[in-house]
Amino acid sequence: MNTQGYAISGGSEGKSRLNLLASVMQPYTEALLQNLGLGSGANFLDNGCGGGNVAMMAAQIVGETGSVTAIDFDPEIISLAENDRKQAGIEHLSFQVKNAYELDFESQFDFAYARFLLSHLKNQLQALQRMRKAVKPGGKIVVEDVHFSGHFCYPANSSFDQYLNLYSQVVARRGGNADLGPQIPELFRQAGIEDVGFDVIQPCFDKGEGKWMGYITLMRIREAVLEARLLDVKQWETLIGQFEKFTSRNDSIISLPRIFRVWGTRSDF
Repeated sequence: MNTQGYAISGGSEGKSRLNLLASVMQPYTEALLQNLGLGSGANFLDNGCGGGNVAMMAAQIVGETGSVTAIDFDPEIISLAENDRKQAGIEHLSFQVKNAYELDFESQFDFAYARFLLSHLKNQLQALQRMRKAVKPGGKIVVEDVHFSGHFCYPANSSFDQYLNLYSQVVARRGGNADLGPQIPELFRQAGIEDVGFDVIQPCFDKGEGKWMGYITLMRIREAVLEARLLDVKQWETLIGQFEKFTSRNDSIISLPRIFRVWGTRSDF
């Protein structure tokens, strides 16, 4: 995996999007991890950490007797996340530039976690196998990822439908699968992960930050769309204007993608 393989543009603007997404997802992810047993003293791996928001949250949960290691392939994103860590004064959190296929930890963590990572990878099974290897026997592997076509809006809107189609196309052209979600439980089993469980959530909004996630994501895939010649610049400007207008409507409802949350255990005691 490299920076050219990721459909959503990164850097400081990319981190702003990730911060917004993390704010929307925070209560759901925090509850999931704590319900699965994450607590004080645990060692936690955040694989594909993006802006570092989950890593920062996990560091608060595990406390100074625990530790958090967070990796991402994007050096600029890691630098920005490291600045956040320093400002927060968190010493038991380490950010590292590394991609999901380079994960070389062995029997080190109580939890290995990834959010919205696998759907961008060409070889999801390999990434899961490395996550499994990274946790101790009895450790947990936890993934949150999308079934993108499960996105919905009300009322029906052609600009929203075009957004869904464009996102899925640019992810697929770079080797990913925007509809990976339902396949993840079976991928866990193929990776040798046991006691597999899952649930599905789908936050939706008629106002506020969450309602704008689709529009912001569409903005962030602009270069990928134009590079693939799926639209020209004029068509792009028309689409983004239409989607902004729809999102601004008081009567419109826009969901996040359908999100599969999958967990399991490394059981080779």
